[in-house]
Amino acid sequence: MATGSTPVTAEFGLRARLQGTVPTMSASMARTARLLLENPDLPISLSIFEFAERAGVSAPTVTRFCKFIGYSGYTGLRVGAAAELGRSVGEDGIVGEPGASAHPEMSDEDVLRTFLASHVQALRASADLVNLGDMRRVARMISDAPQVDVYGVGGSGTVAHSLVDRLYLIGVNARAWTDAHLGLMSGAILPEGAVAIGISSSGETSDTIEMLAEARASGAWTVAITSNPHTTIAEDVEVVIQTAPPNDYLDLGSLTSSHVQTFAADLLYLLASWNREEKKERNAAAAMNAISGRRLNSRSARPAPRAGEPSPPKS
Repeated sequence: MATGSTPVTAEFGLRARLQGTVPTMSASMARTARLLLENPDLPISLSIFEFAERAGVSAPTVTRFCKFIGYSGYTGLRVGAAAELGRSVGEDGIVGEPGASAHPEMSDEDVLRTFLASHVQALRASADLVNLGDMRRVARMISDAPQVDVYGVGGSGTVAHSLVDRLYLIGVNARAWTDAHLGLMSGAILPEGAVAIGISSSGETSDTIEMLAEARASGAWTVAITSNPHTTIAEDVEVVIQTAPPNDYLDLGSLTSSHVQTFAADLLYLLASWNREEKKERNAAAAMNAISGRRLNSRSARPAPRAGEPSPPKS
């Protein structure tokens, strides 16, 4: 678990917290989680002792369970359950039942509604799980770091490259590594003050774990982006950024995984860019000027003058 992160205190996100952490729970805690997933209103009406009896566990186990999923105790769980139930399912005009599965026999309208609902609710769950204080802390470290390594493989590797592309444009010396050999070599020679970020939805991708561990051994400040804060990748890092688990919509769940990772990565970029506003504006202008002639409808137009250069004479 992260050594310096602040516990998540948002009221919402109970379902996402449960689904993300069930795989690493003990048998008694997993039984409690399943009861809560099936009956999310129980904490509102039951005392901790009554809830423990329904779950077949002790009251101290319920307290440990609450802390395991990010609440301070049973009172926090009750508040989270009430907040979750109080949120209108159709508040955005988007209807989707958790656990739904898209299938060929669906009407066109139902396919689109279910597909959209799965993505919107996954992003909402990720927003519920965000600890903005931790995100700002990571963004500041990124802004000040002499080098930032981002590790990920498969779909997570695509997100790693996307984050690095954005950071590069605001002047951050960032590199993405999806090959374990290259990532391990980079991690071994990171300079003092470097930041290393590992992205893995499962939290158990061996290549990403090993690259991040190598960076940590070199003294890098480490961050994990994962759906489960109790997995291997989250061990001994400074901050864990938790995303929504990819299993709320069965076959559609895996399709939302990259979107919730991108949500976290883009939020990091946004916060980091605010720390480098002057360089961001200067680099953005130079970058747009460089590609202004690459669009078919603008090739006849002259590129804008660089900062400090006089405008070209009119013909």
